Amino acid sequence: MDNLFKEAFEKIKESNNIVLISHINPDGDALGSSLSMYPVLKRMGKKVTIFNATKPLPEYLDFLPNFNKVTDKLPKNFDLMISFDCGSFDRLGIEKKTAFLINFDHHISNTEYGDINIIDPNAASTSQVVYNFCKSNGIDIDKESATCMYTALITDTGSFQYESVNDKVFEMAADMVRCGVEPAYVSKMLFQRDRLSRLRLLAKAYETIEMCCDGRVAFVEVTREMMEITGAIKEDTDTIVNSVRAIAPVEIAAMLREDEDGIKISLRSKNYADVSKIAVKYGGGGHIRAAGATLKGEFDFSKVKEMLKKDFQNLLKGDK
Repeated sequence: MDNLFKEAFEKIKESNNIVLISHINPDGDALGSSLSMYPVLKRMGKKVTIFNATKPLPEYLDFLPNFNKVTDKLPKNFDLMISFDCGSFDRLGIEKKTAFLINFDHHISNTEYGDINIIDPNAASTSQVVYNFCKSNGIDIDKESATCMYTALITDTGSFQYESVNDKVFEMAADMVRCGVEPAYVSKMLFQRDRLSRLRLLAKAYETIEMCCDGRVAFVEVTREMMEITGAIKEDTDTIVNSVRAIAPVEIAAMLREDEDGIKISLRSKNYADVSKIAVKYGGGGHIRAAGATLKGEFDFSKVKEMLKKDFQNLLKGDK
């Protein structure tokens, strides 16, 4: 990995106009990782654009330093692109690769679409990969970068709840605090600014919970009508599947969300099921305990449930 870190750093040093890009519908790791590199590159004298094709961006991340600099317009000319937390090129929201591309990620399902691919499936977040990149190359991490990295780490580990958490994760978190991060502030920004619309949506979504496979699987539904009635937005659905997974006997939780272009499937597991296998089957990807996919075309919830139930039954038999 150190050789890739050095190779990527040399490419960055010889580039002048750099685009930082994260996947569409970004989460805390995607935006946090990309924003963490902005101060680093600016100190190197680079011209930097932070790009994301999504409009609007998630409001809960608006406290991150340089959040207001994220744009959905690519510059006309640039000589390097750096992607973050994106498993496949099509999720970057751009039509084609027009410059050298460095790909930072921690998803095991990454398709290695970059010219330099820095993929560490053992990392708890992409921000941890970026952190290791900085440490390997002797790059100073200031408070702005640290706040972004720490936020990404918190969100992608479920506040240090997931199996990806180990001593290296806590060492990174401690180092971020030494760099100036205020954990209490980050937690308040992330977890104490709830939207009323989200709570109203939760109430409606919870009414749809359906258990199967002897209680080891739980489905929850979010329809477009629910979203309209409550005034909720897509980011209001982000934690629903996690809360359903918390039901005592549940091993796998699946949220089905009705979107404009199809049905979004969000999958979570608790102890042993590898839900990434299911996500990949339907054109998606992710991690062992958290993955997702989008089914485009003529599908309804009942049809998708029947498909997934068979998959889950087979998965539970094989993974236990």
